[in-house]
Parts: sequence; structure tokens; C-alpha cells
Amino acid sequence: MGKTIYVFILTFVSLSKISAQFLMGNVVDDKNMSLVGVSVYWLESNIGTSTNENGHFRLERKTDNNYLILSYTGFQKDTQLIPKDQSFEIFTLHEGVLLSGVEIKTDRNSNAFSRLNPLNIETLEKKEFRKAACCSLSESFQTSNAVDVSYTNAVTGSKEIQFLGLRGIYTQLLIENRPAYTGILSNYGYDLLAGTWLERVDILKGASSVQNGIQSMSGAINVQLKKPYEDYPVYFNLFADAHGRYEANLHLNKTWDHQRSSGLYINSNFQSSERDHNKDQFQDEPRNERINGILRNIFFSETFEGQVNAQALYEKKSSGQLIQDNPYVIRQELQYFNLFGNLGYVGFSNPNDNTGSIYDVAYAKIQSVYGNRKFEATEKNIHFKLLYNHTFGKGNHQIITGPQFKYHDAVEKFDGKTIDYREKLAAFFVEHTFRNSIEADNKLTTTIGFHADFIENTKPLWMPRVSLRYLFTEDWTVRSSIGRGYRMPRVFSENTHLMASSKSWVFNGPIPIEKSWNTGLNFVGKPFIGGKELEINLDAYYTWFDQQLIIDLDKNYQEVNVYALEGKSRAFQSIITLSYRLFPFMNLKAGGKYTHTQIDLEEGSRTTLMTPKYRALLSMDLESNNKQWLWNITSNYVGKMRLSDKEGVPVSLLHGHHSPTEDYVLMQSQLSYTISNWEFYIGSENLLAYSQHDAIIQVDNPYGNYFNASEVYAPVSGRKAYVGIKWRLGKKE
Repeated sequence: MGKTIYVFILTFVSLSKISAQFLMGNVVDDKNMSLVGVSVYWLESNIGTSTNENGHFRLERKTDNNYLILSYTGFQKDTQLIPKDQSFEIFTLHEGVLLSGVEIKTDRNSNAFSRLNPLNIETLEKKEFRKAACCSLSESFQTSNAVDVSYTNAVTGSKEIQFLGLRGIYTQLLIENRPAYTGILSNYGYDLLAGTWLERVDILKGASSVQNGIQSMSGAINVQLKKPYEDYPVYFNLFADAHGRYEANLHLNKTWDHQRSSGLYINSNFQSSERDHNKDQFQDEPRNERINGILRNIFFSETFEGQVNAQALYEKKSSGQLIQDNPYVIRQELQYFNLFGNLGYVGFSNPNDNTGSIYDVAYAKIQSVYGNRKFEATEKNIHFKLLYNHTFGKGNHQIITGPQFKYHDAVEKFDGKTIDYREKLAAFFVEHTFRNSIEADNKLTTTIGFHADFIENTKPLWMPRVSLRYLFTEDWTVRSSIGRGYRMPRVFSENTHLMASSKSWVFNGPIPIEKSWNTGLNFVGKPFIGGKELEINLDAYYTWFDQQLIIDLDKNYQEVNVYALEGKSRAFQSIITLSYRLFPFMNLKAGGKYTHTQIDLEEGSRTTLMTPKYRALLSMDLESNNKQWLWNITSNYVGKMRLSDKEGVPVSLLHGHHSPTEDYVLMQSQLSYTISNWEFYIGSENLLAYSQHDAIIQVDNPYGNYFNASEVYAPVSGRKAYVGIKWRLGKKE
């Protein structure tokens, strides 16, 4: 019914007479990267707009004025004469400012904090991804002070992120503002996006926009994928490390005309090594085979723009004991299919108005074996959303609103226990943004949003969110936010690392819908010291739960107790990040964070497991004047963390599993060299070779009562060197 109404509306509007002509365009920088939020307006006119998240704009055309002005902070202001018969153009802005004929150039940081957006967003650009080993979204956070990558399993090699003091399942993952890898894949999604596919990653701290849905409880991570019309026609990347991992990426792009483009992106991962660094007869890392591909089709015209994308993935992992007789073996197969995209209508007489839709159809299946226990999970998801964007009041006010529909059908089976999830959801949201000025340097921006979700057989869920940004000096911005979030957990899928143990699962009551509040404060300063910009970012965020699913590992060592929170659960985190270009060829970044978490368990109030109170980061980039050489070295300090209670476990089995853990330092480095169409890179992770040698409890008897491979707080495989080659054919489209 919803789709029928939408088609009717589009048909009616498209048949209406539109008296004005329009200019469409795409604004990029010198590296063909799309610029978001560029002010575009006609000379001596109040007719203007700004570029969207893809760098596109659509502007009403006045026949008596052909001079177009483009303005963006940190770039040279540009005035272009536009011929009367021209309807589309790609504009390039150059960094720096021209003063009295003298050109002052600047280098943008690859890790930057926005001062203009009402939301607290930290952006990782493509250059930041070049500093990491390769090969997935989770590995792209290694030089970020906001997102931490933790180790959860000594047998499967699985990792997950921590964000604002909470597990990554409380951070919503978005792909181009579309919720992605939800449900049973909530704990897998960060490894399902290849690193070479990433154009930009926006880390949204705290209560993000209600447009994204209800699941961003501590924040959201929004991924912008490379677009065929901005990428190279052919791009190839080959990676290999000393532990037997090989990875290849291939991009094939074609721009058919100025309105249509297509791209095929293929990622392949293979690892066959049975390395056992600590000689405990268990593989350090799983053998792995993966093939992952995404097909992108993008089109836009004077009235419509949209995307049709498809992703398919198959992955097989195996690990466990290396002995011949009755080994403890773990196997996992993952299948994933996804059809997604959007369709928007931009043919209104007001060029700042538009309407659009987002659609997403996905199927996921996980089949695993942990020793003599099996785990299976399947999920089918359908998501459809309509949006209408209206700007009024000389551009100071903006309202985005629309309905959405979701259907989730999931089944989890483990160790004789079956959990069925069937969620039918209808929702409606409205969000109002006020700017005291439509110029790029407006002082005050406020966003007030409301999201209402109606789930079958459940009371309506109400989610208000408010954020404020104020530019109180030329160099300093302050933000504050508060908002509510909800989440439907998947008990087994989100805790598969606990299956690599002898623990039995005990359920004490129904599975709750998790509900929380998040509030925070952010300061961003960019004062000039010694003629150079010092970037300062200060964060303080607090999250507390009204309802939460508790995974209790303290009540009984031999059990995983699952029950609903009765009491309080809260997490506080403060972060400071400093970035300064000490010399033209050297940039330094330093940061630290303090985390305090507390949760009420049945046995009393405790600090959350495996969450360090203190972390610190120091990163240095060295880049040659001709941009051919880039060297990064990053150190991370990881503080002590609490491990689960071990009452009843023989002391002879503990071997370093006493709480709290010891603190440690991880160091990584990478050197890359670019010449012509080639880039060569070499590096190493864990340069200091720190490792948790006795990571598995009762390693000599994996079928015993105390076996546990899930309590991993540090690397288990030692130093890891790697090399890689990148090759590109032709110029960016």
C-alpha cells in the first residue's frame, strides 16, 4: 500500500508543470573527493543551496544571472560563469585561500572533527585508511581515538568494537545512512565491508539523528562507499602477511554518461596457516576462505536520482586443536545476500525540497560447530522508508519526515535451545533543524527529532532526540545532545565468542527490548599556535539503561546466565584528542580516554567486564613534499580490565586470568610509496610482540568443565608483518 501511494505521488508531481529551470552539479576537491555542505548560490541573489552527502546540488536557474558562487571553509571561494544552456557541471574547489595574489595552501587532516554539523561527527577520510594493514572496516579504526577494537576469542580470532564504554552492538552501523548488518549480523558487520570500498567513515557520538532509526544507543558509524563516477576505472589491491593471510580487491567502474555509472567491487580473503605462536596446540587464527562482492548502479537526472546495489558474501572459517585424536574443532559458514538502494525525486519548484525512499532486502545464515555443540541462525529482513525534506523561512528551517516499515524474521538454535524472533514494525519520524544563518559560518544550529515505533504485540516505543551546536568564538564550537534508544537483541548471535567454552546457558525470564538514554557534551577548537592549526576535541558522554539484557559471567563460572536488568546500568566516557602539524611534513595526534562503567548483577554492582578504565593513543604521520612517501607509526596504551569471577576454578588452570589484567602497549607502523599508477606498502602490527600467552583456560582438556577460550584481552599471535601492492588504471571518472 505504501509503495502504491508513493508511486502515485511521484507520478502526480512529475506530470505537474515546473516553470523554473535548474542547474545540477557535483562539487569535488583536487582529489575528486565529494565535498559535503558546500554553499552554492547565484551572485547578488538569495537563491542558494548546499551540497548533499554525495556532493550533489540542485539549484533553481535564473536567466538574468549566470554567475555561480561556491564557498566552503578551508577552500578557495570560486565564481563561475554558467552558460544559459548548461544544466549540469562538475566543479572543483581548491584547498587554501588566495590573499592579494599570494596562495596559502593547507593540508587537511585525514581524521577531522566537524565544527559546522549539529551532530558530533568525527570523520575518517581515505588517507586514514592507507595507514591500516588492509582490509576491513574494523581494521580502519586502528588510528582512531574514538573507536576501540577488542579481542574476544582465542580460537575463532573474532573481534568487536567498543564505543563510548559499551560493546559495539550498541553502536548502529549505517551504510550511506541506511541501517546495515542488523539482527544476527550485529556483531559481524565491521568485518563484512572491505577497506578499499570505503570512501569516508563518519563516527557519530551520542544521540544521532532520528532519521537513522532507533538502534543508535551510544552512537552510530556511517560508512560512505566509493562511487563509480569518482573511483578509478580499474583498481587492484593485493595484500599478504607473515601469518599466511592473503587478500585481494578488484574495482571495475564505468561511467556511461553524466547521469549513469556502475561499479563492481570484489574482495577475496584466504588464510591457510595453522600457526600456534604460544605452543598450546590451538590455532592462533582461523583458516579462512571468503568471497565478497558488491554491485553498484547510480543514476541522477533533473528530476530523479537513485541507486540500485547488491551484495553477496560467502565465508568459511575453521580453527581449533592441532592434535590428531578427537580434536576440539570450530567451524563456521556465513552466507549473506543484500539488495538495497534509494530513489529520490528532486523536481519540486523549490530546489531545496525533495522526497525519496530507501529500500533494503537482506538474508543471512550462520552455521557453526563448537566442539560437540552446534549453532545455527537465519534471518530475513525487509526495510522500506519514505522521506520528505522541506526547507522554509529563507532556508533557516528544515523539516525531514516520513514513515518506515520493517519486517524481521529470525531463528537462533544452540545447544538444544531455540529462540524465534518475528518483528513487524511501522514507524514515523519527524526532525526539525534550525539555523540562525544559511551561511557556512552560522552561529547556532538546533535539531529536534521524534521517532515513534509501533511493533506488533508490543507497546509503542517513543524516541525523542535533541542536539545543539553553538559557534561561540571563531575557533571554538560547543555541542550538547540527549536522546533515547531502543534495541532488539539477538542473544546467541551477539555472544558467539562465549560458545568456545564449556559453559551452559541458563535463561532466567523473557528477553527484554533494551532501552537507554544517552547525553553528552562536546568541544571542538581549532586555534592557531605558531602559525599552525591545533585541533582540539573534548568529549564527555553518559549512557544509562532502563532495560537491558544481562549476560552474567560472574554468578557461576560454568554458566552463562541470561536475564533482564533489575537495577542500574551505566557507562561514562571522556575523551581528549589533539592534532597538530608540527612541521609541513609531520603531523602528530595524541589522545586519551577515561571510562567508568557500572552494572547491577544479581550478585551485586560490578564494573563491566573487559573494559579498560584508561586508554591512550599517540600517532605520527610523516609525508614527503611530493606526497609519494607516507609513514605512520601509532602506539596504543590499554589499561587494566576486570575479568569474570573464577570461584571454584582450580588455581593451577588460571595462568594469567586473575583480575584485573595487566596493562600493555600495542604499536603498529606502515610505510607506503606511490609512483605513477602504483602504490607499495609494508608494515607491521604489534611491533612490540606483546601477546597473551595463556589465553585459554584448561587448554589441555577442551571438553572439560572449565574450558574457556573467550576471555581474551590482548593479541595472541605476536608480531605480524605484511606487504601490499595497489595498482590503478586510468584517471578517476
